[in-house]
Amino acid sequence: MLRRLLRRWHLKLLALALAFAVWVAVTGEGRAVQDFSVPVEVSLGPQATLAGPPPLKATVRLRAAESILRRIDPFDLDVHVDLRDAAPGERTVVLAPRLVGGVPRDVEVVQIEPGRLKLSLVRKVRREVQVVPTIAGSPPRGYAFYRALASPDALQVEGPESRMGPSTRVRTDPISVLNRRESFVVRVAAVLDSSDLTVADVRPLDVRVFVDLAPVEVTIGRVPVVVAGGGGVASAGSVAVTVSAPSALVPTLRSGHLRAVAEAAGAVEAVPLRIEFPGLDEDARAKIVVKSVTPRTVDLRRAR
Repeated sequence: MLRRLLRRWHLKLLALALAFAVWVAVTGEGRAVQDFSVPVEVSLGPQATLAGPPPLKATVRLRAAESILRRIDPFDLDVHVDLRDAAPGERTVVLAPRLVGGVPRDVEVVQIEPGRLKLSLVRKVRREVQVVPTIAGSPPRGYAFYRALASPDALQVEGPESRMGPSTRVRTDPISVLNRRESFVVRVAAVLDSSDLTVADVRPLDVRVFVDLAPVEVTIGRVPVVVAGGGGVASAGSVAVTVSAPSALVPTLRSGHLRAVAEAAGAVEAVPLRIEFPGLDEDARAKIVVKSVTPRTVDLRRAR
């Protein structure tokens, strides 16, 4: 029996040595550590949001065999914080190893930096906010920018209730009118003043920019006064209106293109007049600025 075991002992010893070397290479490989920059994802309830900018990255230190660390793709890793059931208020979240997703087997999460996050949860609201076009530059000499109309003129915006005030506006990317001699339409992106707010509206935003010849002033007499909202008779049947408009448009303006509207609801004395342009198309109306109305107000009396 012993003789059989010792037969070709040098070959058996060599095989044993090779097996031991392979075992050392596989199981005895030195362990190393490596840091990975990992995105932080915070899940919130539908009526909650974060006050202030959300955490974006955390540094995760992993320990494993060097061959395993080399195969780890940082894009497979994330730190997930679940606050879907959390009530509004201040929260301190400890970043434990169990929150790191995408970690392969036989890999140890050694450290997360920062080790904790201080988050403030607030109530989220959604409101319709007016769009204000941003105009840059000036047309060439002899031409003028008149106005810009956004379509839609308001977008749905959501964010912390405290950040959504009466002065909240959606602005656009700058729209250049440099060297422009006529009106044009441009598609732009919406811009918010606060990083806490986001545009929830998916509709495209187009802005019609009105450019034409430089304006001149003209006074149009005998503009009819119309009483709206309950009837009545105005103390003045017509008024004189001074407007500013492109020089090519002024000669075409007539009293029939305008009307002065007095709202009958409420006051009957010194009722202010609102000038409308029912006889003009949108392009022409956008380029007219009312400078003065004489008289500016009228008195109303009941119609007999």
